[in-house]
Amino acid sequence: MQRVILVVVCTLLFTGSMAQQRLLRTKFNCKASAGTASGLLHELVTYCGINIEYSPSSLDNSQQIALTAGETTIGAVLNKILKAQRVAVIERNDKIIIAAATTPLPPGALLPHVVLFGFVQQEGSLEPLPFASVREVSGSAGCESNIAGFYTMNMPAGLHRFEVSFTGFTTRIIEADIQQDTRFNLILSPAVLPEVQVSTGNILKGDAGNNLDKEQTGMYSNMLGETDPVRAVYLLPGNTESQETGGQLIVRGGEPGQSLFLLDGNPVFNPAHLLGEISIVNNTSIKSVKQYKNDFPSRFSSGISAITAIHTKDGNMERWTGEAEAGFSSVALTFEGPVTEKRTALMVSGRSSLGDAANKDLLAYDALFNDLHLKLTSQLNKNNKLSISGYTGNDRLQQTDDNSDYLQTWRNGLFTVNWDLVTGKRSFINTAFNISSFDNYVALKYNMTDPGTLPLYGTTVFNNYASGRRYEAKTTFEITADPGLKFLFGGNYEHVDIMPYTTLVTTGFVEDRSLYTPLPVLPVDNFSMWYENSLRIGNNLLLRPGVHVNAYTGKAYNNQSVQPRFFASYRLNNQQQLSIAYSHMGQVLHQVTSPYPGINREIWLPANSQFQPALSKMINFGYQYKNSRIVNLSLDIYYKTIEHVVNFSETTNVLFYNAAIEKKLIEGKGSGYGAELVMERKFKKWKTLLSYTLSWSWRQFDSVQNGAKQPYRYDRRHNSNWLISYQPDARFEISVLWHFHTGDWITIPALVPSNPEENMNKSTSTFTPYRGHVFNRVNINATCYFKPWKIFTHKLNAGVHIMDHPSDAYTTRFSTPNNTDYNIDLFPDQLFKYSWYIAYNISF
Repeated sequence: MQRVILVVVCTLLFTGSMAQQRLLRTKFNCKASAGTASGLLHELVTYCGINIEYSPSSLDNSQQIALTAGETTIGAVLNKILKAQRVAVIERNDKIIIAAATTPLPPGALLPHVVLFGFVQQEGSLEPLPFASVREVSGSAGCESNIAGFYTMNMPAGLHRFEVSFTGFTTRIIEADIQQDTRFNLILSPAVLPEVQVSTGNILKGDAGNNLDKEQTGMYSNMLGETDPVRAVYLLPGNTESQETGGQLIVRGGEPGQSLFLLDGNPVFNPAHLLGEISIVNNTSIKSVKQYKNDFPSRFSSGISAITAIHTKDGNMERWTGEAEAGFSSVALTFEGPVTEKRTALMVSGRSSLGDAANKDLLAYDALFNDLHLKLTSQLNKNNKLSISGYTGNDRLQQTDDNSDYLQTWRNGLFTVNWDLVTGKRSFINTAFNISSFDNYVALKYNMTDPGTLPLYGTTVFNNYASGRRYEAKTTFEITADPGLKFLFGGNYEHVDIMPYTTLVTTGFVEDRSLYTPLPVLPVDNFSMWYENSLRIGNNLLLRPGVHVNAYTGKAYNNQSVQPRFFASYRLNNQQQLSIAYSHMGQVLHQVTSPYPGINREIWLPANSQFQPALSKMINFGYQYKNSRIVNLSLDIYYKTIEHVVNFSETTNVLFYNAAIEKKLIEGKGSGYGAELVMERKFKKWKTLLSYTLSWSWRQFDSVQNGAKQPYRYDRRHNSNWLISYQPDARFEISVLWHFHTGDWITIPALVPSNPEENMNKSTSTFTPYRGHVFNRVNINATCYFKPWKIFTHKLNAGVHIMDHPSDAYTTRFSTPNNTDYNIDLFPDQLFKYSWYIAYNISF
């Protein structure tokens, strides 16, 4: 009922604001005349045909005003007569009332308002630029383009000067006389010199998402020497990773599966190569990266810790371009260009590792990966754009130790159709159809030998295979009803099938899916609708209330939830801003991961009557200070709770999966709180970025540690990143990145039984959890740019990764059929060695 009342109120506000413009928009032929405000109003009433009431005593008549002859509107004439007067103008009962006020009439307040709308695009390719700033220089109007580059701005009719800016592009000033609703595409050129930087100033925030601009995403080079915009997310405070969960992002004490990656709006089940060291998307195909963890707009669900939205390029609509990159371990190639000039573009991007021979000196294991991404974009007409894209990625990783062998393969498949529709000067619709799939195989082999190193009991291999498919249809509406009022709403339907298989216990690795015994498919049907308003009050306050409604159906289980969301930002002055956000998020698909280091195990489980959907409630307070001469700073303080956290029980053999798996799982709750700080300072040739997190993360299960609250596995009290970059000119840059975090909360199983049905903690003795050692990592990188020919641009990238990883020997006992136990190493000293890299890039 409260939501219905809010909709009615907003609708009445919008209708009322339109009605109040009716008389002021009336056109008439003005006569040339001059005089005081009172004299001109008295003359105007005699021939304009509109009843105007005013009190001469409320007007300042000390100034002489001149009116020119010609067709105009009542509002335009009154705006000139009443300029700087302390009055308010009201339309009521078919007349205009001029009343005394304590503040001067705002400039342009009585002029007829027009709409300027269109797309912000890149020169030379027509690539839409998301989150670009468009503002009237006088400050009377401003907006930000959406993810499709679409902008719409309401302003008084007349001559205006606009500033259009986007990081990494040269700011453009445009002067135009806008007398009617106008569609105008704004074109920006990429900046050439490194010292050309864009500062959008202290713009009032519409959300608390972290938008990684072109400069920030270029700060991070992965261990293969590639610029990695997605990996740059890990530079933000509150973000951490674990190589044991496929490199998934862990945010603010949430589970790995509670951080969702969206590629062009399509969820990715396995979001990384090389256990998280390399993102699944080639950097040359990425257009924007934005992460939501402080605030979740109402359109989001299914990722209660974080949503990382990655959008790729549409493709160059004007000319063919390309980029190739090669290093010691991988090669990458991207082509993009017009199929039909200015109408249809194609982008093809591929990457592949060079094989074990190339990797053996770089990695502590054998690793192979490849990915292929294709995207076709067609501008059907000025209002309709259709994009069709496909992605496939494959990984294979094997690690061999003295008494164990580990093999993991994982695959992603994505198919996405996006339709953007401009329905009017104030409205935009996006409709999408998504298909996403995964195939995961993980196996651990244990080798037993006697003291004489001769094979005694052979080997035991736990082979696990699972796959899943996800289908989704969704649509989003965006309506800018008024300069300060925006409506956003939409809905989506998704169907997910999780296909598990019984663990296959053998003496060797088995990757053939047909040899596994399938278990019943776990279906998910999920329907959701969402709604929110963005309400701007004056120039310094923005409110964004919203709600997400969800109806879920699983196997013999139904669940409905209402998830309120709220965000507000308040600008203190031109440099400081405060924000507050409350987010209630739900997730119907649990990802249960191994609680032990060295055992990389995860299963997907749809919510059911025993394990209900995970729910997160979080409040976030933010402070922002922007002063390019001193420092750009942001500080966030948060508190969150998580209900219905699912984990393996202490006595469960996490290596074995069968139909009774739910009896081996437990449900509990979690909480977390902390502070996150980001400081950034730019000079002409230097720049530095520091991020720091102080946090506490907890878990509580009735059957674990007697129900006491205990630290979460990835409870890292201190986590920091410090990057320093020096670029003396456009041809050379050197940077140093230092990462530090305190130790994890380590739990080791007392025993791993060879009998798959047997519990892991067979004996009464268990290892007491303990705090691990600190972790340091340094990346020193140098980049040289050169252009010997006009067409080709070359880049040479070289660097070194240095890791100070603890030499803990994570060991447990492995029991054999005759009850003889052997020590087994669960985790090597480090997955990545001291390593160096060289990568060569050419673009044309």
